[in-house]
Amino acid sequence: MPKPPRVSAKSSRRELLQESILEAASTLFIQRGFQGTSMGDIAEAMGVTRTAIYYYFRNKGDILRALTSEITEMAGKIAANTLEQQRDPSDALAELVRGHARLVLSHPLQFRVVERNEEHLTPTLRKKAEASRRLVLDRFVTAIEAGIKAGQFRDVEPKVTAFALLGMCNWGAWWFNPKGAISLEQVVNGIANLALNAVVRGEERRLRNDSIDETMRQLREDLNLLEKRLDVKAVKRG
Repeated sequence: MPKPPRVSAKSSRRELLQESILEAASTLFIQRGFQGTSMGDIAEAMGVTRTAIYYYFRNKGDILRALTSEITEMAGKIAANTLEQQRDPSDALAELVRGHARLVLSHPLQFRVVERNEEHLTPTLRKKAEASRRLVLDRFVTAIEAGIKAGQFRDVEPKVTAFALLGMCNWGAWWFNPKGAISLEQVVNGIANLALNAVVRGEERRLRNDSIDETMRQLREDLNLLEKRLDVKAVKRG
């Protein structure tokens, strides 16, 4: 059996430094915006020189591209693959929500950067991001329309409902606490339960409400934490 390729210590160190740069940049892009952040700011946040940053990225536009392009493409691919694999409308919608929510909750900084700074992407990258977003929305709409046609879902407006469900998933990037009492997968499943219970007909309801209660409890807990952090920042600024 062939041995797996060895990863040199130099390559590993390079990858770790790139990830550190991206993490520091994403935090600053969220706090200050793309325009309000310089390469010097990123270097200062990391405790390194600007030269060290330029070794990995030519400019902050490259950093923004690295943060956003992969995550937006992944969202589209996950949605497309999910709908191809699922035949039952309820299962399809639940898996669409789980897949998107899982991606958001496992990459919260990247999603927040996309939301706040997409206008600063190059025209080509912006078009790709918009195409991926349309693909995700279209898959959600298709699943909802199929559920209505099959008599599983109520006669809701598919596009409006799809936007609402996606908004519920995307907001998780702002409130989910990975160190909280509820695990990522528990929250993902709870959001999927909430999504289905929002559309299924009364006689088709088959999901346990205790999962929804747990998700709502986690939501309240993390929103309270977010409000406290915002209050502290407001006091410091004052």
